[in-house]
Parts: sequence; C-alpha cells; structure tokens
Amino acid sequence: MKNWQKRFPPYEDTEPYLYFAFAEADAGKAWKIMCILLRRGCRVWYPRGLSGSAEELLRRQDRAAGAALTVLFLTDSACSDPDTKSRILVNQKLGQPILCLDPDSKDRRLAMGLKEEIPHIPLYPRWNSTRIEDAIIHSDSFSQDILDRPVDIRESSLPKALSALFSVLALILAAAAFAGIRYLHWSAPQAQEDPVPFSDPVLLSAVRREAGEGPITEDLLSRIRFLRLESIPGSWDELVLLPALERIELPQQALIGDAPLPDGNYIIELGGGLDG
Repeated sequence: MKNWQKRFPPYEDTEPYLYFAFAEADAGKAWKIMCILLRRGCRVWYPRGLSGSAEELLRRQDRAAGAALTVLFLTDSACSDPDTKSRILVNQKLGQPILCLDPDSKDRRLAMGLKEEIPHIPLYPRWNSTRIEDAIIHSDSFSQDILDRPVDIRESSLPKALSALFSVLALILAAAAFAGIRYLHWSAPQAQEDPVPFSDPVLLSAVRREAGEGPITEDLLSRIRFLRLESIPGSWDELVLLPALERIELPQQALIGDAPLPDGNYIIELGGGLDG
C-alpha cells in the first residue's frame, strides 16, 4: 500500500505499545507485518524515515526505549543500518524484551550483535498472515497490554482487478495469436507439404476445402465426387487428378457471356466420372 506511513502513523500516546524496528530499505516488506499487527489491534510505534535532527533522534530514542516490546525485522539491510543496529543494541543493554523476525528464515542475531537467547521467529514463505500473527502474539515475549482495538485496513481492490483484467487480456491475445498462426498456416499455399500438388489456384482452393486441415493426398483425391469452384480455372488439366469427380458447381458470374444466364449456380455434370 502506497503512503501507508501517512495513513497509519506511529502510535504517540502513553498506553503500552510495540516498537517495530526495520531498516528504511525494508519499509515496503515491513508493512506486510505491520498490517498484520495493526489488524490484530497492536499499538505500534516505528521510525519514519531518517532522523533529521538531534532533537528528533532523542525523541526516537525515548520512544524506542519506552516500548513494552521491540520487534525487529531482521534482514541484511537492518544489520548494515547503523541507526537500527545501535538502537537495538541499546535496547538489549537496557534489558528490554526483543523479538526478532527473520523474513527469509536466516538467523542473523549474531550478525546484529544480539545474544543467541534473544527469541526469533523464522517467517517461512508458505506461512499465511494468520500463522504469522499467531507466532508473534503467542510468543513468550509478547505482552497482551499492547493490544487495543483492531485497525480496519482495506487494501485497494483496483490493483487486483487490473491484474485480473490484464491476465484475461493476455489469455485472449495468446488465443488470438494462436488462432492467427493456425489460419496463416492453413491458408498459405501448402504445395511443399501436399503429397499431390495443385498449381491452379482455383482448383487448389476447391480441393483445399474438401481436404479441411489435412494434406492433399491421392487417397483424398480418389474420394472427391463434387467440387464447388469460385470461378473458371485457368486450366482444366488437373481434373485428371480427381478420378471420382462427378459434379462441379460454378457461380452464375463465372458463366456470364454475351447472353446473361438466369440467376443461380450451375452444375457441370461429368457423367460417370473422369474415368468413365
């Protein structure tokens, strides 16, 4: 969620609260845990951005030291962030309860300078928000005094809706592309793939309709008894490849000469086939 720090500012009152420590580089990932805590009703204080002045630094130190529990989002960024590291080590020295969350299941307590007895929770990728909540809320370090009224956090449904829409559009485009490839494949001349080639385009188109999506073979040609032509072919010579052909249908436009014929299509009877 963008601008979540503005929408859900740190808790600034006097009731027991949780100090959520994380490196600025992990703010986006830390929000997912923060969201779980707020929905559960935790009072949460956290540092927003880098401290800009000595006064702000002292205020942050007071808020961190006054927390009932420190929860540390323990990552490589947190270990290399001097602000986060120094604050955590001070809290450890003060004896404040600390709970480490390892988002990638790596134990970095020693790298952070923390004692091995500081409790930590490895957050496995397969864990859902309920399991993460249970692990934190039911840990020995957690104080129930931190809990207050749950915060209603409603994530915008627009990104999810757009994601679903893009997925549907991607499927449609993929299906259209596949159909287009198939159309181009079968509508292109297939002379090199056909065991029996046809050179005349009119006859080729008519025979192709009879063949469907399959190749033009001798077996297919031996079974064709009827052809529907769109126009007069340039040559009738290749009809010898159709030994069973008995009828040819031609549109009226293909037969019009000086004396126009009545409307309709006309059948050329070959009588007994080309063999007979």
